[in-house]
Amino acid sequence: MLRYSTLQEPSHLHKIRPAFNFLLVAAAISAGPVVVGMKKFATATFITLLGFCISGLSLQVVQAQHTHGVLSPSVTFPQDDAVLRDAPRMITMSFRVDVRLLKLALYTDAGQFIDIGFIYDHNKMDHNFVTPIPGELPEADYYVAEWSVVDERQRFLRGEFLFSFGPGAVPPSETIEASYGSTDKENLPDTGAYAQPANN
Repeated sequence: MLRYSTLQEPSHLHKIRPAFNFLLVAAAISAGPVVVGMKKFATATFITLLGFCISGLSLQVVQAQHTHGVLSPSVTFPQDDAVLRDAPRMITMSFRVDVRLLKLALYTDAGQFIDIGFIYDHNKMDHNFVTPIPGELPEADYYVAEWSVVDERQRFLRGEFLFSFGPGAVPPSETIEASYGSTDKENLPDTGAYAQPANN
Protein backbone atom coordinates (compact mmCIF):
# COMPACT_ATOMS: atom_id res chain seq x y z
CA MET A 1 0.00 0.00 0.00
CA LEU A 2 2.99 2.31 -0.08
CA ARG A 3 2.16 5.26 -2.27
CA TYR A 4 4.64 6.83 -4.67
CA SER A 5 4.71 9.85 -6.89
CA THR A 6 6.05 10.49 -10.40
CA LEU A 7 9.67 9.93 -11.34
CA GLN A 8 12.16 12.17 -13.06
CA GLU A 9 13.73 10.85 -16.23
CA PRO A 10 17.54 10.59 -15.94
CA SER A 11 19.25 13.76 -17.10
CA HIS A 12 21.35 12.04 -19.79
CA LEU A 13 18.18 10.93 -21.59
CA HIS A 14 16.97 14.53 -21.76
CA LYS A 15 20.20 15.44 -23.53
CA ILE A 16 20.14 12.74 -26.21
CA ARG A 17 16.39 12.55 -26.86
CA PRO A 18 16.14 15.74 -29.05
CA ALA A 19 19.11 14.67 -31.17
CA PHE A 20 17.71 11.17 -31.54
CA ASN A 21 14.34 12.59 -32.54
CA PHE A 22 15.97 14.83 -35.16
CA LEU A 23 17.93 11.93 -36.68
CA LEU A 24 14.81 9.78 -37.03
CA VAL A 25 12.83 12.56 -38.69
CA ALA A 26 15.72 13.40 -41.01
CA ALA A 27 16.12 9.75 -41.99
CA ALA A 28 12.43 9.41 -42.74
CA ILE A 29 12.38 12.57 -44.87
CA SER A 30 15.51 11.72 -46.83
CA ALA A 31 14.53 8.12 -47.53
CA GLY A 32 10.88 8.72 -48.29
CA PRO A 33 11.01 10.30 -51.79
CA VAL A 34 13.48 7.74 -53.07
CA VAL A 35 11.45 4.68 -52.11
CA VAL A 36 7.83 5.75 -52.36
CA GLY A 37 5.55 8.44 -53.71
CA MET A 38 4.21 11.37 -51.76
CA LYS A 39 1.24 9.50 -50.24
CA LYS A 40 3.34 6.54 -49.22
CA PHE A 41 6.03 8.92 -48.04
CA ALA A 42 3.56 10.65 -45.72
CA THR A 43 2.37 7.28 -44.43
CA ALA A 44 5.91 6.02 -43.92
CA THR A 45 6.88 9.21 -42.11
CA PHE A 46 3.81 9.01 -39.88
CA ILE A 47 4.49 5.36 -39.03
CA THR A 48 8.12 6.16 -38.28
CA LEU A 49 7.23 9.02 -35.96
CA LEU A 50 4.45 6.97 -34.34
CA GLY A 51 6.85 4.13 -33.71
CA PHE A 52 9.35 6.54 -32.20
CA CYS A 53 6.73 7.98 -29.87
CA ILE A 54 5.58 4.53 -28.75
CA SER A 55 9.13 3.32 -28.21
CA GLY A 56 10.00 6.48 -26.27
CA LEU A 57 6.93 6.09 -24.09
CA SER A 58 7.69 2.42 -23.48
CA LEU A 59 11.26 3.32 -22.54
CA GLN A 60 10.02 5.87 -20.01
CA VAL A 61 7.56 3.37 -18.50
CA VAL A 62 10.25 0.71 -18.14
CA GLN A 63 12.66 3.24 -16.62
CA ALA A 64 9.98 4.46 -14.22
CA GLN A 65 9.16 0.93 -13.11
CA HIS A 66 12.83 0.11 -12.65
CA THR A 67 13.55 3.28 -10.69
CA HIS A 68 10.41 2.78 -8.63
CA GLY A 69 11.60 -0.68 -7.59
CA VAL A 70 15.17 0.36 -6.87
CA LEU A 71 14.41 3.49 -4.86
CA SER A 72 11.32 2.34 -2.99
CA PRO A 73 12.03 1.51 0.68
CA SER A 74 12.32 -2.20 1.40
CA VAL A 75 11.44 -1.74 5.08
CA THR A 76 9.81 1.04 7.07
CA PHE A 77 8.91 1.38 10.71
CA PRO A 78 6.13 1.78 11.32
CA GLN A 79 4.99 -0.34 8.39
CA ASP A 80 2.38 1.10 6.08
CA ASP A 81 -1.16 0.75 7.47
CA ALA A 82 0.22 -0.62 10.75
CA VAL A 83 -1.58 -0.45 14.09
CA LEU A 84 0.87 -0.13 17.00
CA ARG A 85 0.17 -0.74 20.66
CA ASP A 86 2.16 2.34 21.71
CA ALA A 87 3.34 5.50 20.03
CA PRO A 88 6.52 4.93 17.98
CA ARG A 89 9.67 6.52 19.32
CA MET A 90 11.36 6.68 15.92
CA ILE A 91 10.81 6.38 12.18
CA THR A 92 13.15 4.09 10.27
CA MET A 93 13.53 3.56 6.53
CA SER A 94 15.75 1.07 4.70
CA PHE A 95 16.45 1.26 0.97
CA ARG A 96 18.01 -1.19 -1.49
CA VAL A 97 20.63 1.33 -2.60
CA ASP A 98 22.30 4.36 -1.09
CA VAL A 99 20.08 7.42 -1.38
CA ARG A 100 19.96 10.97 -0.11
CA LEU A 101 16.92 11.56 2.11
CA LEU A 102 15.54 14.91 0.98
CA LYS A 103 12.44 14.99 3.16
CA LEU A 104 10.84 13.18 6.07
CA ALA A 105 7.76 14.89 7.48
CA LEU A 106 5.04 13.66 9.80
CA TYR A 107 1.41 14.80 9.76
CA THR A 108 -1.82 13.92 11.52
CA ASP A 109 -4.74 12.67 9.46
CA ALA A 110 -6.11 16.24 9.56
CA GLY A 111 -2.93 17.59 7.96
CA GLN A 112 -1.35 19.05 11.13
CA PHE A 113 2.43 19.17 10.78
CA ILE A 114 4.36 17.41 13.54
CA ASP A 115 7.92 18.66 14.00
CA ILE A 116 10.19 15.64 14.39
CA GLY A 117 13.36 17.66 13.92
CA PHE A 118 14.34 16.28 10.52
CA ILE A 119 17.18 18.25 8.92
CA TYR A 120 18.29 17.57 5.36
CA ASP A 121 21.95 16.61 5.10
CA HIS A 122 23.22 16.91 1.52
CA ASN A 123 26.43 15.08 2.43
CA LYS A 124 24.70 11.93 3.69
CA MET A 125 24.20 9.07 1.25
CA ASP A 126 23.01 5.90 2.97
CA HIS A 127 20.49 3.08 2.70
CA ASN A 128 19.40 3.16 6.37
CA PHE A 129 17.82 6.17 8.08
CA VAL A 130 16.66 6.45 11.69
CA THR A 131 14.83 9.58 12.86
CA PRO A 132 13.83 9.81 16.54
CA ILE A 133 10.40 11.22 17.37
CA PRO A 134 10.86 13.74 20.20
CA GLY A 135 8.03 14.35 22.60
CA GLU A 136 4.48 13.07 22.47
CA LEU A 137 2.43 12.78 19.29
CA PRO A 138 -0.82 14.74 19.19
CA GLU A 139 -4.04 12.77 19.16
CA ALA A 140 -5.15 11.67 15.72
CA ASP A 141 -6.98 8.85 14.00
CA TYR A 142 -3.79 8.06 12.12
CA TYR A 143 -0.47 9.59 11.05
CA VAL A 144 1.14 10.17 7.66
CA ALA A 145 4.89 9.99 7.10
CA GLU A 146 5.88 11.69 3.83
CA TRP A 147 9.35 11.15 2.35
CA SER A 148 11.39 11.84 -0.75
CA VAL A 149 14.78 10.55 -1.89
CA VAL A 150 17.25 10.91 -4.73
CA ASP A 151 20.07 8.54 -5.67
CA GLU A 152 23.54 9.23 -7.06
CA ARG A 153 22.11 9.27 -10.60
CA GLN A 154 19.66 12.00 -9.60
CA ARG A 155 16.66 9.68 -9.89
CA PHE A 156 13.88 10.98 -7.65
CA LEU A 157 11.06 9.25 -5.80
CA ARG A 158 8.66 10.33 -3.12
CA GLY A 159 5.92 8.57 -1.21
CA GLU A 160 4.20 8.12 2.12
CA PHE A 161 3.18 5.50 4.64
CA LEU A 162 0.43 5.60 7.24
CA PHE A 163 0.11 4.20 10.74
CA SER A 164 -1.99 4.46 13.90
CA PHE A 165 -1.52 3.43 17.52
CA GLY A 166 -3.21 3.13 20.87
CA PRO A 167 -6.32 1.44 22.31
CA GLY A 168 -9.16 1.28 19.85
CA ALA A 169 -6.95 2.22 16.89
CA VAL A 170 -7.77 0.70 13.51
CA PRO A 171 -5.73 0.50 10.30
CA PRO A 172 -5.63 3.87 8.54
CA SER A 173 -7.02 2.29 5.37
CA GLU A 174 -10.22 1.40 7.26
CA THR A 175 -10.55 4.91 8.66
CA ILE A 176 -10.06 6.42 5.21
CA GLU A 177 -12.56 4.07 3.63
CA ALA A 178 -15.13 4.80 6.33
CA SER A 179 -14.60 8.56 5.99
CA TYR A 180 -15.20 8.42 2.27
CA GLY A 181 -18.43 6.54 2.83
CA SER A 182 -19.69 8.95 5.47
CA THR A 183 -18.67 11.96 3.37
CA ASP A 184 -20.65 10.66 0.42
CA LYS A 185 -23.77 10.36 2.58
CA GLU A 186 -23.33 13.77 4.19
CA ASN A 187 -22.91 15.48 0.83
CA LEU A 188 -26.11 14.13 -0.68
CA PRO A 189 -28.23 17.11 -1.74
CA ASP A 190 -31.43 17.80 0.14
CA THR A 191 -34.08 17.65 -2.55
CA GLY A 192 -36.81 18.80 -0.18
CA ALA A 193 -40.51 17.97 -0.45
CA TYR A 194 -42.74 18.67 -3.39
CA ALA A 195 -46.41 19.60 -3.00
CA GLN A 196 -48.93 17.48 -4.81
CA PRO A 197 -50.67 19.37 -7.59
CA ALA A 198 -54.13 20.51 -6.61
CA ASN A 199 -57.01 18.63 -8.21
CA ASN A 200 -59.17 20.92 -10.27
